[in-house]
Amino acid sequence: MSVEKIIDNFQIKWPITSMEPYGGGHINDTYYVQCQNEGGPDYLLQKVNSYVFKDIEGLMNNIEIVTTHLIKKLEENGIQDIERRSLKLVTTKNEKLYVKDDDGEFWRVFNFIEDHKVYDGAPNTEIAFEGARMFGKFLNELSELDPTSVVDTIPNFHNITFRLENLEKAIDENPAGRVKQVKEEIKYVRSRRETMSVIQHLGEKGLIRSRIVHNDTKINNVLFDQQNKGLCVIDLDTIMPGYVHYDFGDGVRTCANTGSEDDADLNNISYDLEMYKAFSTGYIESVHSVLNDTERSTLAQAALLFPFIMGVRFLTDYIAGDVYYKINYEDHNLVRARAQLKLTADGEAKFNELENIVKNA
Repeated sequence: MSVEKIIDNFQIKWPITSMEPYGGGHINDTYYVQCQNEGGPDYLLQKVNSYVFKDIEGLMNNIEIVTTHLIKKLEENGIQDIERRSLKLVTTKNEKLYVKDDDGEFWRVFNFIEDHKVYDGAPNTEIAFEGARMFGKFLNELSELDPTSVVDTIPNFHNITFRLENLEKAIDENPAGRVKQVKEEIKYVRSRRETMSVIQHLGEKGLIRSRIVHNDTKINNVLFDQQNKGLCVIDLDTIMPGYVHYDFGDGVRTCANTGSEDDADLNNISYDLEMYKAFSTGYIESVHSVLNDTERSTLAQAALLFPFIMGVRFLTDYIAGDVYYKINYEDHNLVRARAQLKLTADGEAKFNELENIVKNA
């Protein structure tokens, strides 16, 4: 089925003048749908990756629940340009959230946010602060919703117990014969098992609250206006129940690293304390009022947990023979694993400073 026939299933208000591939996402295929209008809306058509996301119905219901709530909050607060402040699903002509084509692929349509900017990474502390403030605001506003109203789109996504079990299984099976090359990395991971499980254990004991969290808090998932003020949070496929640490931890992991996620030179990798402070201050400004004492006192732990989780996942995939992540060269996953574990170690060395920054914020 052609994309022209697919888009015809949706409630588009104006005649379509053009449709072309859009963005650089690695998961979903996206098309910018431009319409013949005067100040009216354009749209984004997306094919949802059903290999990554098995429960399309649950995923789409999650997005509908969250965006409906966020739009309601905007209306209650008297915001004028609501169409730029939240994603909104466009329903089909029979009021469904998505279309399944003849090939079994799933398609959806969002409103297009006009006149925005996207940053692949935070170029300065101001963008780090504002992006973090938007992610914090996102969690704050969703704290009114019951987290059981949304489903897990990727079960055990940030469950460290699950990730460590997968690593041990890969070590035992050693399908690619690579275990002997990563003995030091395995030793380091095993030595941190208990300390990196603290947040998981607190959640299981009910000492930190389950919330609706974004789970992918990279700066490029915030849209900015031309004055570099946040417009809205995007990429809502990984909305799931979880802990505030998930969003904070992934945010500082990606925003405050002086190197890249797959930097082969480990000397490049460390926590930039100024960027960490900017993200922490922006995030906590938006969420502090809804956190309990245990969440506040353990938030900095997430700066260690999240590079550790990613290090474990990359290490597992390397040992398994590169079956999950796309690689650009033979040892790419090993380079990624070492980079993330180096950031973890740097966070451990700087932990008193990381913790004090969070407390002061």
